Amino acid sequence: MSVLNRVLLAAAMSWSFSVTLGLLFAAGVSGHFSLKMLRLPGVVPVALIGCTMVSFVATPLAVWALRTGAKNLCIYGPILWIVLAAYEVLVIPRTGAYGLPGLLVLAIAGLAALGFIPSAKREGDHAPQ
Repeated sequence: MSVLNRVLLAAAMSWSFSVTLGLLFAAGVSGHFSLKMLRLPGVVPVALIGCTMVSFVATPLAVWALRTGAKNLCIYGPILWIVLAAYEVLVIPRTGAYGLPGLLVLAIAGLAALGFIPSAKREGDHAPQ
């Protein structure tokens, strides 16, 4: 995979994950999840701007996580998204503690962990003899 393709894939995944998590966070900011929150003036634009800035910060780490292969990021990336979404839905409304900073720390730790997962074996790959 070329460097440009790795950067584009990492940027696309970083932005899409950031935006969906940001909109989920905005929908639940009142303590209970409601799509009515997203219809308030300025909520979606502010969420999109903030998420885009977060994705710029996370993209270099996502590119680094791709060093073990795109297959790893495509498999474990959605798992990381589910963990972060569960944190938003289950932990933040109940405790209110470590809201956005805690989510950012978890995202960075998760991306760093993805970079250390051994490369997925491709079909046809054999161990050196």
